Amino acid sequence: MEKDSHSSSNFEPFARQAILRPKRKDALRSLVFAFFLSIGIFSWEIFGSTQSKSLALLADAGHVISDSFAFLLSIFAVLVSDKKPNAKMNFGFFRVEVFAAFLNSILISAISIFIIYEAVQRFRHHQEIETQSMLVFSLGTIGLNLISVWLLKRISADNINLRTAYLHVLNDLFGTIAVLVGAILIRLFAWTWIDPLLSLVLSIFILRAAAIILKESLLILLESSPTFDEWDHLKKDLLHIKGVDSLLSAHTWTLTKGIHACAFRVQITQGSDHKKILKEAYELLRGEWKFEQIYLQLEDPSTTHTIDGIIAKTLHDIDSEEWGHHHHTHDHPAHHHSH
Repeated sequence: MEKDSHSSSNFEPFARQAILRPKRKDALRSLVFAFFLSIGIFSWEIFGSTQSKSLALLADAGHVISDSFAFLLSIFAVLVSDKKPNAKMNFGFFRVEVFAAFLNSILISAISIFIIYEAVQRFRHHQEIETQSMLVFSLGTIGLNLISVWLLKRISADNINLRTAYLHVLNDLFGTIAVLVGAILIRLFAWTWIDPLLSLVLSIFILRAAAIILKESLLILLESSPTFDEWDHLKKDLLHIKGVDSLLSAHTWTLTKGIHACAFRVQITQGSDHKKILKEAYELLRGEWKFEQIYLQLEDPSTTHTIDGIIAKTLHDIDSEEWGHHHHTHDHPAHHHSH
């Protein structure tokens, strides 16, 4: 019994800080379905390119198989990011979906650059195309892509990783529409140059969208502040709480899109009501500023003096080569390990 209670108390701090997001039960199911659908589209377009001699269909098949890899990343991210925090991963696994979005945006960029390269090559070397087959296969691909777009549109609004997956299928849809339009114009007017031109325009559009997600995910991974442009407002709100004298340190960061955390060392006036300040600060940060994880350290002047003294002594004692290394210096009593 004693062992169970000891074990339970060890893990309680991590369980208490878990962030619960609204469950999207259809998210994983939709991603898995979209993955298998993309495999089907890939096979369909590979067969179509051999029948029509269309390089555009073959290039689009390349997009789709890359998207299949992106869907696998997204599926992995959805499964892992909802795991609870533990002793090793104290903040949980939200960053997995941010990292997946980062990798996916790089993949989208690479695909778009490849399309641009292929478009330039097509301007130089014209290819005879069986437009009838090209029309049939591009129409079939559009139908399948519309199903994927509809599936992912419903679940992508509040999740950077799912939005990247949605961008992938949009990429495919626009690319296939370009193939269809190109096939119609080539068939009607023999405008062979229209296919690479449309590919070029769509590639630049997708590349721009990918760059936005790349920037957003990179800023989260680099711990940028979500309140950067509103810092003066946030500081003013905290200092407006009765008994708060100044902010000794402040950190705000993002765990994943829409989930923010903050940590403040707050200087309070001697003899002020700690409980009231803590309550008002939490209500402000959770209610108005929407922080999911909040860490507050309230210090009166004497406490700050003591803490600053400890920090200054520690910094003085640490040798330069020891910076950045974790040292666990105190010994545990023998009874700690007797359970």
